[in-house]
Amino acid sequence: MVKRKGIVVYFRSNKILKKLNHFDINITYVNKLGKYLTGYVNESKYDEIEKELNKIKLIKKVECSRVDMEEFSFSG
Repeated sequence: MVKRKGIVVYFRSNKILKKLNHFDINITYVNKLGKYLTGYVNESKYDEIEKELNKIKLIKKVECSRVDMEEFSFSG
């Protein structure tokens, strides 16, 4: 069973969306007007992905989702 952790990324510009494809983020929703996206990552990689995203200037803030991800865990 692969543990997932929800992630919310707030960004300054929509240009960053192309760069986010290089990270292991499974994007579920993008709000271009509110400039945020939601998705999920493997729980084991969450800390390193969060550190890398916080280094990018076009990203305002990275948060852990408050939604319990147990229902989205998949066998792998």
